[in-house]
Amino acid sequence: MIERTANIFVLIDGLGWEWVKSAPFLAEAAPHRRCLDTVFGFSAGAIPSILTGRYPEEHGGMAMFQRAAAGRSPFARLKWICAMPPVLVENRYVRRVVKSAAAALGRFTGYFSIYRVPLRYLPLLDVTEKRDIYRPGGIPGSISIFDLLQANASAWRSYSYHQGDDFSLIARAQAELDRGAAGFHFLYLSQIDAFLHAHAGHAALAAARLAEYSARLTRLYQVARRRYSCVRLRVFSDHGMAPTRRIVDLQPILDRLPATAPRDYLCLLDSTMARFWFSSAGVRDLIRNALRDGGAGRWLGEAELRSLRAWFPDRRYGEEIYLLPEGHVIAPSHMGLAAPSGMHGFHPDAPHSKAALLSSDDCAGVTHITGLFGLMRSCCSAEM
Repeated sequence: MIERTANIFVLIDGLGWEWVKSAPFLAEAAPHRRCLDTVFGFSAGAIPSILTGRYPEEHGGMAMFQRAAAGRSPFARLKWICAMPPVLVENRYVRRVVKSAAAALGRFTGYFSIYRVPLRYLPLLDVTEKRDIYRPGGIPGSISIFDLLQANASAWRSYSYHQGDDFSLIARAQAELDRGAAGFHFLYLSQIDAFLHAHAGHAALAAARLAEYSARLTRLYQVARRRYSCVRLRVFSDHGMAPTRRIVDLQPILDRLPATAPRDYLCLLDSTMARFWFSSAGVRDLIRNALRDGGAGRWLGEAELRSLRAWFPDRRYGEEIYLLPEGHVIAPSHMGLAAPSGMHGFHPDAPHSKAALLSSDDCAGVTHITGLFGLMRSCCSAEM
């Protein structure tokens, strides 16, 4: 047995408090359980908040796409193809070429997809996550836990979808722990998020899938305990997942207006929110009034965004943001034609927005996902 500590941090994307608070998930390995508040936005904001301890307005992330500063779009060199008539280019073959070319030109190493964003919009947009955020230097302008681990010469391992699927990552981490080569292990498991997007309305299926993860992570913990004198396991999430209760189609409302996108305004329909930028006089009031009349959601003002620590003076994530209530999903949207069974990205106060922390020891004082950074930082010395 190695006379030192193994610190195991597992980020399970989408595993919200509502899904585990009454479940037997990791009941033996991680009996200490608590609900965590999250940040406003999507994983592009929440995960950097976990990795840096900072809020979206500080680390710069909130959603996958933002309005590009002049000449800064990674799609600028592809403008000629994006500007072609949609009937010629809006197909999966051309879109695949545009995506691949943009990723190569921008040297992207982070998560990247263009989903269903119209090609003619892309030269107006920038990508938030350009680098692999699970490596040192992955979040420019902020110090992440991986920057600290590198600076402290700690023996550490990081596993994410870049190296394989969730179960293969757990197996790799288990093998590494059995070898005793490193004292700090970080696993990012992404597939629960995808599973709940597809099956949030089926509680029995979700319970069965969680039981699989619970068994594998418990086995990993047991292997670590046989190898190390002390093992600390902390399993947490970035946000939750709300079952879809209502589908909202905003496009017909926008199509009836005497304004055209992207000439008069730019709009991104992000499943739970619509984000707008305006280029023609009067269009802001036109759209605000039209959606207010629709009554499906509400507009977020500056004061509220400031209180959520998600206020960007340059309005990169929208000059106006129209947010739907929990369980209401925009479809079709620029994320997909059909509404998923589950969705996240609602107000942080919504019950299904809450994240979770399950641990082998008591992590008193951690009440927000930003607090997870301090928990990890306390374990990243070279003498683990």
